[in-house]
Amino acid sequence: MARGMVYGLGWALSPSGQTCLNGRLPSYRAATLLIPDEDYVSVVVTNKQHTLRATATFLSDMPHPLTNDDLTTAIDRFAA
Repeated sequence: MARGMVYGLGWALSPSGQTCLNGRLPSYRAATLLIPDEDYVSVVVTNKQHTLRATATFLSDMPHPLTNDDLTTAIDRFAA
C-alpha cells in the first residue's frame, strides 16, 4: 500500500442472501448491495463520508419489496 493511502473493503452476507460491499477514502463513501437470486444491484457513491447512515437506509429500502429485510443497521455497523 502506498504511504498515506487509506483503503476500506469488506463483504457481508445477509440471511436473505443479500451481499453488501462498503469502501471509503477521506471524504468519500461507496457501497454496493447485490441480490444474485433476483438479478438486483444497487450502488451508492457519495463525496460525504458522514452520510453512511443515509447510504445504509437507501440500500436497505430499495430492495425491501424483494426481500422484506431491513438491513439499515447491519450495513451501517458493517461499514469499512
